[in-house]
Amino acid sequence: MSETWIESELKAAFEEEYQPAPWLLSKSLSAVSEPRPGRTRYGWVAGLVAAAIAITSIGVFESVRQRESLNRTLPTPANTSQLPNPVPQPITRTSPGAQVAWVTQSNDVIAVDPNGRVVARLNEQVNSYGIWRSADGATIYGSTSTSITAYSALDGKLERTYSRAPGTIESDVFSPDGRWLALLLVNNDFQVQVVDLQTGTAQELAIPRPANSNTGVLVFTPDSSSLYAMTDWTGPVRLTAFSLTAGKLKQTGSAVSGEQSRSYPACSAPAVAAKVIAGGKALVVFCHMDGAVWFFDLPSFTLSDRIETYQPNPFWYSPIYTPDGQLLYLQQVPGFGLRVEVIDLAKRKLLGPVTPPTDIGQKAPFAWLITDAYAGGVASTVPISPDGLKLYEATGNGVMVLRVPDLKPIAKLAADFNANEVWISGDGQTIYATSADGKTLLVMHADGSHQHRVNVPDYAGGFIASEHG
Repeated sequence: MSETWIESELKAAFEEEYQPAPWLLSKSLSAVSEPRPGRTRYGWVAGLVAAAIAITSIGVFESVRQRESLNRTLPTPANTSQLPNPVPQPITRTSPGAQVAWVTQSNDVIAVDPNGRVVARLNEQVNSYGIWRSADGATIYGSTSTSITAYSALDGKLERTYSRAPGTIESDVFSPDGRWLALLLVNNDFQVQVVDLQTGTAQELAIPRPANSNTGVLVFTPDSSSLYAMTDWTGPVRLTAFSLTAGKLKQTGSAVSGEQSRSYPACSAPAVAAKVIAGGKALVVFCHMDGAVWFFDLPSFTLSDRIETYQPNPFWYSPIYTPDGQLLYLQQVPGFGLRVEVIDLAKRKLLGPVTPPTDIGQKAPFAWLITDAYAGGVASTVPISPDGLKLYEATGNGVMVLRVPDLKPIAKLAADFNANEVWISGDGQTIYATSADGKTLLVMHADGSHQHRVNVPDYAGGFIASEHG
């Protein structure tokens, strides 16, 4: 199964100009076409399943792409509570390395600085178990089957090497304070390993693993003191809580769907996006397959709510949590048409779908749901500004800058550029965007000036970012 064949099938199915597949599908295709060491048992299977599901779903669901649910009207202001104003966040990613973009290609990852210069390159085949970015954006980490290597995000220079436990990595997450790297490994059981990035020491604890199960995700609480694992989300789902009080990894609780009168939903996708909110008291999970959003009460391990969204087909929405944990935007990938929904995470309210503005003269689609909105601010990562006040939308004619929460258009940048994905530097002063054909990386100042167009030698995929959906 070649990626070229898949692209031609997608083009035929849509009967329109081919647009690059979503990031998740693109990574799945890579897993199929280029199996990596250590992933022969699980990785290629997950990639094949994800690719097959996504391709089949697109073909099957295209005939109902404009289903009746998409024609629903928004509730009137009288029946809907207002969206919360964003809480401005401090801009902390100010190191030079945090301003450099790292872009994936077929076989390696390149680094491009704010002046449009390629300043580093890492071989993705050598780091075949994953490449990640630290919470502060200053360090890039690559993993082999036995070790984890830290590289400077500024120039790619090797900084330190850590040992890691054996097993296929199913999830990786950095603690918000930058001290810990947690890995979920697949062996006979699931193994949670937490690496102290300051001392290099590591701790491991096991989680029971049903036969043939290899789905799992790890999430830290905002204060970095606790870690949660959700495993086997295809069912029965297991939630496990860990504490890192005084630097000691300790399991503090566990619950499984079907036991002790608990019933959790299941997700058939190979990936979910999760975030701990409400000061560490709630876990929100987005399923890439059906677009459902689950809410778990963490003190009691109960399912407190479930919201069905209007995702047209599997993998079409990119979940974007605002830094203050108040909103979840569900943004449709540009290749399948612009559309967005928003969930008020505190009130569990879904609004949309709406078409985001593509011109400065258009009105904000959620304007009637707010009172006073913050206007100003600079930008961050994928693709919310570091202060949490702006959302960036890649479009066929540039990058739209939209105000949070009402999505009022603030600016339109590089109107002649057919953008596919956007990443914002840590200090918000530089905007990076890949082109829809994957051949160009656009680098520009936050106001759209000083544009540099970098010719990418190989197809530009996604960005290596501190946050991802």
